[in-house]
Amino acid sequence: MIKQQRWAAIIDLCRQNTSVSVTELVQLLRVSEATVRRDLQQMEDLNMVSRYHGGVRLNDGQSEEPPMLIKSETNVSSKNQVARLAASMIKDNQMIYIDAGSSTFEMLNYVRAKNITVVTIGLPHIARLKRSSTHTILLGGTIRWTTEAVTGNLTLNQLDDLFFDVAFIGVNGIHEKVGLTTTNEQEAAVKAKVIAHSGKTYILADGSKFNKLYPSKFSRLDQAVILSDEIVDFDPSLIRYQLTSGESRLD
Repeated sequence: MIKQQRWAAIIDLCRQNTSVSVTELVQLLRVSEATVRRDLQQMEDLNMVSRYHGGVRLNDGQSEEPPMLIKSETNVSSKNQVARLAASMIKDNQMIYIDAGSSTFEMLNYVRAKNITVVTIGLPHIARLKRSSTHTILLGGTIRWTTEAVTGNLTLNQLDDLFFDVAFIGVNGIHEKVGLTTTNEQEAAVKAKVIAHSGKTYILADGSKFNKLYPSKFSRLDQAVILSDEIVDFDPSLIRYQLTSGESRLD
């Protein structure tokens, strides 16, 4: 079991049981006590969990959204398909906004357009953009370590002067009655302003995001095109979408 899988399992166990002992984790994960203690130390350093004598519990907020490290190992095949589709939407010479998140991170592997400028709040995205020597603007602000995103009032103020040909936004939930939602109020505000400043907006969402609802709304359903591998238990007439299969509704 690789580290990301162990961390995901630890978080799931803490959600189910409030807290979990080191001994239980050793037995359930089938790894050494040293490995468990090293994982817990690293998770605590990232403010994901709090350790106590003999065990661990989740920090406040971790029940709402898993860390970027774990999200990158979830629904990998679907995310890669959506990422390829998203990257194909970028044209030469465009000004692009690429949101923080695991799906937008993956799309950077597939971007082939030339002479583009990418604006992002995603900290892990920088290393991947460096590999391709892409002209990049990293917005400043407060770092939210769980999602590895830059956000806050400073970020919003910088966006006042930026406008995009196309934006690629991550989402936590797509709800038929509420719209597009995420877990954090500040990140929602950044997403909303980017959409208002973009000629076209694409939402990257694998099928698991449909019929999910989170506390902070950032967009109506009609303000963006959904890119997904499938639409699950959701009325497709309510959205504009393009699927990795080629099916679409863009009117």
